Amino acid sequence: MVEKLKLTSASGLLALLEEEQNALKAHALKSLISVVDDHWAEVAGSISLCEALYEDDEFPERDHAALLASKVFYHLGELDDSLTYALGAGDLFDVNDDSEYTSTLVAKCIDEYVLLRVKGQESKSEEVKIDERLVVIVERMFERCFRDGQYRQAIGIALESRRIDKLEESILKSEDVASTLAYTLKASLKLITSRDYRLQVMRTLVKLYTGSATPDYISVCTCLMFLDDHVAVANILDQLISGSADDTLLAYQIGFDLCENEIQKFLMQVRDQMALRATPPEPLAPVETSAETPAEDGTPATEPVDAMDTEMETVTPPAPITAVAT
Repeated sequence: MVEKLKLTSASGLLALLEEEQNALKAHALKSLISVVDDHWAEVAGSISLCEALYEDDEFPERDHAALLASKVFYHLGELDDSLTYALGAGDLFDVNDDSEYTSTLVAKCIDEYVLLRVKGQESKSEEVKIDERLVVIVERMFERCFRDGQYRQAIGIALESRRIDKLEESILKSEDVASTLAYTLKASLKLITSRDYRLQVMRTLVKLYTGSATPDYISVCTCLMFLDDHVAVANILDQLISGSADDTLLAYQIGFDLCENEIQKFLMQVRDQMALRATPPEPLAPVETSAETPAEDGTPATEPVDAMDTEMETVTPPAPITAVAT
C-alpha cells in the first residue's frame, strides 16, 4: 500500500488563488482547507486573497474561501474574525465535527448568542438584532444534542440563552423526564440570576411537573414557593391530607421542607389559607332532662333532687327546758 505523500509547502496552492479561472481557485481553496492546520502560518501571508474571494459576489465558492479564512484566523488567535468567517461559510462549518477548532468556535458562537439574547430581553429602549446565521448554528447545536442524547447540555444552553421552548423540548425528549426535571430545577436555582426569568422557568417546571403521570409534589411546592403562590401550595396539601396514609406522610414531608427554607411570611400565608378551608366542629346539642319521663317498667320516674333543696331544709328547733321547782 502506497503511503500518501505529505505536502511540505502550500506555496503552489496559494499561487493558484491568483489564477483567473474560478475552477483553479476553487481547487486551491479545497486543497488548502485540508492542509491549513499544518501550513496555517504560510497561508496567513495570503489571507487577503481569501478575504477578497469571499467578498466577490460572483465567485461561486465563496463559502470555501470563508472557511479557509476562518481557520487561519483561528490559528492566529483572532476568534472574533474567525467566527465571522465561519458564519459566512454556511453549511461548510459543521458543528458535528469533533475538532478543537469547531468546539472552540461553537462555544464562542453560543456565548455571543446568549449575550445578545439576554441583552435583547433586558433592554427596553433599543431593539437587539441577532444574526440569522448565528441562530442557525445554535439550532444545529440543539439538534446535535438531541441526536446524541446530550439533553443536559441542551438544557444548559437553553437556560443560558433563555430559550424556554428548547428547555421544554429538551426535558420532554429525555429518556428520564423525572430525573431531567430535577436536574433542571437545581440548575435553574444555581445558574439563573434574573428574578423575572427564574420565575418564568419555575412556571414552566410547574406545568411540566403537574402534567406528568406521577407528579413530584415536593418539587412542585418548591417551585410554587419561589413563585410565592401560597394558595396552590395549600391546595396540594389539602389534597394530600385527604388522601391515603402515604399521601398524608408526603404532606408532612412537604411541610418540613417548607419550614427548612425559613420563609416565615410564606409559611404563615399557607397556614392561614388552610385554616380558611378547615370545617369548624358542630356545637354539641344541649341535653334536656324531664321529670315526667317514665321508666322502662312503667313506673313514674322520680324527680331529680335539687341540691339547693337539701341545703334549705328546715331544721326542727329543740324542745324548751322546763324549770324544776325546789
